[in-house]
Amino acid sequence: MRTFVTLLASIAAILSSAIVTYAQNPVPKASDVLAKYGEVEGWTVYTNQTRGDCLIVRDYGLGSVQMGVTPADREVGYLGVFSKADIGLKNGAKSEVFVSIGGNLYGGLATSTHGELKGGYSGGYITTDSPSFKRDVAKKYEMIVFPETAGTFAVDLKGTYKAMAMGRKCLKH
Repeated sequence: MRTFVTLLASIAAILSSAIVTYAQNPVPKASDVLAKYGEVEGWTVYTNQTRGDCLIVRDYGLGSVQMGVTPADREVGYLGVFSKADIGLKNGAKSEVFVSIGGNLYGGLATSTHGELKGGYSGGYITTDSPSFKRDVAKKYEMIVFPETAGTFAVDLKGTYKAMAMGRKCLKH
């Protein structure tokens, strides 16, 4: 549980430098119809047939990392981390998080979501329009969550560049 909370904080940090306020939850709802678009280097790309957008997903153990763009403004990206473990989240709660990618530190607010996702997942997401963050997530190979703290852990970013490219291609269809 601590690892998931740490990961959630890391991701939020990564996505922000310039965190964007987004009124609608960009994460697909349980009722959304998702169709598999393709796979690349451990990532699965889905088209959300309900919203008309696409997302990339990488599963790990009891959890999942998800990235995409907000349906209303495709210039704004989101990063989410979700778990099947009970982590005590309440919908809409916000937590400050920090991550380091390639030596660059990012911080932001993570918004939690609970009970709205397929498969019993709970977690949180952050939104950003920061080109630096997007570039680092795509081009670097590791994200350090909560750098220089006792709860530090690393997230493998292998394949994100190709997965993001496939996600952009999916958006054009």
